[in-house]
Amino acid sequence: QLWLEVNPQLTALGAMSLSDPQTAPTLPGKREAILAAATGHFTRFGYRRTSMDDIARAAGVAKGTLYLYFDSKAAVFRAMQMANFEEAQARCQQAVDQGANFLERLNGLLQANYGWMHAQFGGSEFLAELGDARSTVGADIAELSDKAYLGRIADLITAADRSGDISLARTGLTGAGLATTILAAARGAKSGSAGGVTPDDYAASLRQIAVVAFAAVEPRA
Repeated sequence: QLWLEVNPQLTALGAMSLSDPQTAPTLPGKREAILAAATGHFTRFGYRRTSMDDIARAAGVAKGTLYLYFDSKAAVFRAMQMANFEEAQARCQQAVDQGANFLERLNGLLQANYGWMHAQFGGSEFLAELGDARSTVGADIAELSDKAYLGRIADLITAADRSGDISLARTGLTGAGLATTILAAARGAKSGSAGGVTPDDYAASLRQIAVVAFAAVEPRA
């Protein structure tokens, strides 16, 4: 399975990317509070305008305390990326476990990652800048995260095809090919309005994409 192939890489990357400086003890919960404050500041002011001083003030900690947990702004951003990835993956697993059928599971996966991320960051005027930072500061995390998400959806499609819940033969696509098409449509749906797309509107668009995808592969009697 594609998801299982990249999962060990993500586990190893997480251990490296999220490790705290080991020169002093840290307090449980403090790191998460710093990341939450940093996420809010990055969203409001972008990556370039945010400094370690800003993050410390937003988190209500001394700058020296901040450096006990993260040695640079880049380290904070990468940790935020990994924390968001882990949260999205937990939501994805829940969607797969709770979905009653293929359509529900596919829609659940789209909402769990793209929908949730858009609700977190879609309203930021610095969305493009944060996207640039994701693909530069945290390029390795972004690449493996994207592969893992594609793998989850491809595995869902392939399993449904094997069980007869859908029929890929009608499309001429592989599970990975259909997953790639679905995710391209989902990314495009975020740019449908000059004023931005609200989380509710985006969630509705993701649902429509799932419905159309299912219609394309729904077995015919």
